Amino acid sequence: MDIWIKIVIVVLFCLLVYKEILKSAALNSSPLSSPAVKNKAGIMSLLMVGLSVGIFVYVGLSITNIETRDLRPYRPANAPQFVSIFDQGVIELNGQYIKTNLAKPGDLKDLATALTQQCHGNDACEIEKMFDYVTHIPYRTDHTSRSPKEVLQTNWGDCDDKSNLFASLLNERGLDYRFVYVPHHVFVVVHVEDEKSLPFLNASLTIDGKKYYYAETTASGSRIGEFNGQFPYAFEGIYDIKNNEAVDMKNVSFRMM
Repeated sequence: MDIWIKIVIVVLFCLLVYKEILKSAALNSSPLSSPAVKNKAGIMSLLMVGLSVGIFVYVGLSITNIETRDLRPYRPANAPQFVSIFDQGVIELNGQYIKTNLAKPGDLKDLATALTQQCHGNDACEIEKMFDYVTHIPYRTDHTSRSPKEVLQTNWGDCDDKSNLFASLLNERGLDYRFVYVPHHVFVVVHVEDEKSLPFLNASLTIDGKKYYYAETTASGSRIGEFNGQFPYAFEGIYDIKNNEAVDMKNVSFRMM
């Protein structure tokens, strides 16, 4: 269902709720109304308000179109109870150890080259082509950290799988990005030099004076710079993979254009 149709339905339902509330208020103030009629009017108003809230929540989820899952710290099979921060692909963020599972340099070079061959070196074009490719991979939850090659072979992935794949493709083209961790979810923000070539650069983070745009890979049809409902107050942390360090949140600012 088109989002505008959903919004119209919500507006019409709210008008109906408003009408019921006015009706209930009129009955309650009327000396001719019996207690039973007044109680019925009050219950109807309460039910209508509850249904209205439910529809608002449903439409809100439809707008963001994001599914999330718990990002559990990665531990290989038969591993001890802790993971070394010095293990390749393992990062420490606020006391938790998380497996990034990025592809090795060169593993996705051919794919990245094929996806961006029509871009002639334009970074905005390259980012958009690779992002569109990843977002069209079907979303499915799992409870393991899967490599980009596994995601490509099976043609499905969850938030961290698809974020790792997108980041791995960005690595192959030498493009700058950061991982953003929120409760039960992770997404990528990416730096774009040629901003004029992308039409929907809306949500961004400025990190140490450099602008990075939201890139939500779980939602099919989403765009670079489209807001995914995640505000900085909910961030658990931001990580710079290339420099292997967490970003100081004091140096991060959010903007919606």
